[in-house]
Amino acid sequence: MIVSAHLIPFWLNLPLCLVMLGCVAGAVRKADWSALRAVPARQHVLLAGLLGLLLLWLLTLKVIDGVWIHLLGVTSLTLIVGWRFTIVGATLVLLAQLWLQSHSLFGAPLAWLLTVFLPATTSRLLAYLLRRYGFRNLFVFMLGAGFGGGLLSVLLQALAGLLIFGLIGQAEWVARALANWPLIALLMFPEGFINGMLVTALTVFYPEVVKTFDDAFYLDDREG
Repeated sequence: MIVSAHLIPFWLNLPLCLVMLGCVAGAVRKADWSALRAVPARQHVLLAGLLGLLLLWLLTLKVIDGVWIHLLGVTSLTLIVGWRFTIVGATLVLLAQLWLQSHSLFGAPLAWLLTVFLPATTSRLLAYLLRRYGFRNLFVFMLGAGFGGGLLSVLLQALAGLLIFGLIGQAEWVARALANWPLIALLMFPEGFINGMLVTALTVFYPEVVKTFDDAFYLDDREG
């Protein structure tokens, strides 16, 4: 989701900018770059994922004057390359998208929160919880984390967007969004389908490049 920069107040933009810079810097510092360099297939998957993300994000739809939405695809990237590489890579993709579509870069912090950080963190946390509570079935990972992560990311993005619209005094936007709530359902299914399909395909055919997939956990019938 992109909101025109002139509609975002300074008191909101500044802390979001600091959070974005700090989070990206931390992700760059903590990312396992040596593991990425050691396996060329992971490099190819990461680059292909970022290119696919950019192409997907360029297909935007203006829903309100000053607000654009698009499908995310962040869930599959997070499950495949991990949270840190997703934060770094998707941030670069976001900046490229804003530049290519002639949006002001001052709108990047809010777009980053809604488009990068929120779906990446939601997807990673969901995958962690599914494993933490012992859901060892392979389909739970592919459909629960992949399909379900996509659905949940869109829902939480919409709720966060409504909260932010209210904070910046755009009550009309909130009313119009609530009046057109079926649009969220129309976005949730394709988001879940795209992410679920990508995660399933790579998990089945190339499980070694899916960072969050542990075949010993999901495919081994033994307990413990």
